[in-house]
Amino acid sequence: MKMTLSIFLLLCPGITALYGQNQEIKFVIDTSIQIMKANSANSEKVDWTSIRKQAFEQARDLQNIYQLGPVFKTIFKALNDFHGTAFIGDSAYKWTRDEPALSDSINNEWKKGVFLQTRILNGNIGYLRVPYMSNAERPELNKKAQHLNDSLCFILDKNVSGIVVDLRLNGGGAMFPMMLGLEHLLRDGTIGSFTGKSRQNWILKENNFYLDTSSLVSIVPICSIPAKLIPVVVLIGPGTGSSGEFLAMSFKKRKNTIFLGEKTAGYVTSVGGFKVNAPVYLYLSTGYGRDRTGQIYEQALAPDIYITEPDSFNDIEHDKKVLEAMKWINKNK
Repeated sequence: MKMTLSIFLLLCPGITALYGQNQEIKFVIDTSIQIMKANSANSEKVDWTSIRKQAFEQARDLQNIYQLGPVFKTIFKALNDFHGTAFIGDSAYKWTRDEPALSDSINNEWKKGVFLQTRILNGNIGYLRVPYMSNAERPELNKKAQHLNDSLCFILDKNVSGIVVDLRLNGGGAMFPMMLGLEHLLRDGTIGSFTGKSRQNWILKENNFYLDTSSLVSIVPICSIPAKLIPVVVLIGPGTGSSGEFLAMSFKKRKNTIFLGEKTAGYVTSVGGFKVNAPVYLYLSTGYGRDRTGQIYEQALAPDIYITEPDSFNDIEHDKKVLEAMKWINKNK
């Protein structure tokens, strides 16, 4: 019987790979696939039988789970998940799609560090650069949201006729303090949502940001100037990514609002974390963003007005995109 089984396994290499697989490797692959199948934003768009077969074939000669990085990259590619990451011990693995190179102006600003910036242009138009905000504990997020809101109040106190919200350098991080910090420009209630296996609403209410019923950040505004209908131009581009794109989404379908610049980075998925075993942890794209009307965005956000002129972050008054934004505000104030 033993000889018969051996001959059978030799004749069926796919079965040999499965039965001869290191059991810890087999557990990690199977468990990871189960988690992805249950939670991935693109779960219904792929052939899981084929993905599992390819994963085991690729892992056939591996000796331990710390060699599984290339296997996870293959799975992420099959899922079209360039936002997800597999952490194995101290190493991180992700699939990187082909992307156009970012401009020197964006890279140089990121190297210097991006900070919140306010200006009053031509005496009557506000300019507000909203930087990415890193995740932190709630007290720190409250401070960041408060600082942004204070800056917005500074602009609104000048009785401006419109505001340029510059998200071209906003590469992501925590979206909650950014949205709450701009609450004077956004409506109360649901301003967007995540959609995937379930739906989570982004809600502004009583100076709090709620994800469904959970308050995640809060502020105490220093002004009460109504600005829900003030003309707003949102500047976007390839440096606008992830939570920066969700922040842009919260302005979609807002009245007196236009998007100007270039396409965003396209990291429009929410990301969830899942433990596989002690050394293996997954970040997966679990859903896409929706705007306040329920429209889902599965691709990069496109501007209403394309402007491909180089960015001039250190000379805002002469930045081509800012100048076009000012023209639009002056026509629509």
